[in-house]
Amino acid sequence: MAPGRAWLRSPALWMVVLAFAVRIAFMVAAHTYLFERYRVDEYSYVNETTNIARSIAEGRGFSSPFGAAYTGPTSWIAPVYPYLCALFFELFGVFSTNAAVALLSLQSLISALTCVPILGIAERTVGRRAGLVAALLWAGFPWFSKWAVSWVWEIPLSTLLFTCLFWYALRLSEPASDKLWLGFGALWGIALLVNPALLPLLPASLVWCGFQIHRQGGKWVKPALLALAACVLVISPWLVRNRVVFGEWAFLRSNFGFEFWLGNTRYNTGRGWGGRHPTANPAELVRYQAMGEPAYVRWKLQDALATVRQSPWEFVKLTARRVAYFWDGSAMGYRPAMARYWLPWSFAALSFLLLPAMLVAHRRQLHAWPLFFAALLLYPLPYYLTYSQVRYRHVLEPLMLLLLCFAAAETFSRRHVGLE
Repeated sequence: MAPGRAWLRSPALWMVVLAFAVRIAFMVAAHTYLFERYRVDEYSYVNETTNIARSIAEGRGFSSPFGAAYTGPTSWIAPVYPYLCALFFELFGVFSTNAAVALLSLQSLISALTCVPILGIAERTVGRRAGLVAALLWAGFPWFSKWAVSWVWEIPLSTLLFTCLFWYALRLSEPASDKLWLGFGALWGIALLVNPALLPLLPASLVWCGFQIHRQGGKWVKPALLALAACVLVISPWLVRNRVVFGEWAFLRSNFGFEFWLGNTRYNTGRGWGGRHPTANPAELVRYQAMGEPAYVRWKLQDALATVRQSPWEFVKLTARRVAYFWDGSAMGYRPAMARYWLPWSFAALSFLLLPAMLVAHRRQLHAWPLFFAALLLYPLPYYLTYSQVRYRHVLEPLMLLLLCFAAAETFSRRHVGLE
């Protein structure tokens, strides 16, 4: 093969091609783009993100997250994905089937591209063989295709960005230029404008990188500050926009107080929905519109905190349930006719196998194992406090796969040596 075509032999390329083909095949075979027929969930296409996108496409700006009626400006959702959806609505029609096909195809490509950082992380941590198996599972196993082809949301993009940031952090643990650190911070800023729930991993990655550089006798404070400055610079226009629009400071998303209330109301199951969301509850929508978003969210937070103070033990029990819900995948069975495509049992199985995999990583002193553990520990914390849905775990699944494949490879190789 000619030198100029050497890239055609790249495993990453063929993994991406395979992953994209699998996702498109699922979308076409299961008709997931026909949301009125597929009905994997009533809000998989018409949701806060796409409602805001409709508002943008119809010239009403970044507003109205709960339906067609104008309810004023919002920061309920971070800005990047609603604007991306609005572009597709402009091109293909608001809530049209063509827009759904285009968006799900883009999400399929984004999900497929996650194979690249999976292989990159593997080269620096678990090894090439484990990385190839992890990328192959990501490409072909049904579960990892689900969110790209059945839900218009930022899930695949958040997963790709976080996996890239993890890979980037591994590079920064070695001597790196200020330019690389600035790029790291800028990429974190973009990631937070997509999904602010990733935020707990930013300090964890900086601390780990700083510790590695300190061990090597290098200086890490200035590079870390440069990264933070770049991150703040990227997100600052949205923060300023929120200050101007609402007359008060609001972070990238304004809705944490409401989500906390949704998961901690009286007689709660820990699932968090219960028909109390303005998307489905007309009375709540009226309150939201009358009070305005900031006041509405504050009111809900105060109510939830009062409930927690009155019944602290109930909050502890609900939190324990939410921890289990995050990892067990039990909500996968709520659409039995459609869930069969995605092998719901595998969700809990992967979580269960993660425990011995983490132990193996610790005992073998896998490179960057503290960073793996920090991600698994810190990322779910907001969902433990509010409520858990099956899709929230997807961001961690590339790391979970890498740990599982590493543990399997280590176990197999040691058993093979023992047999010899």
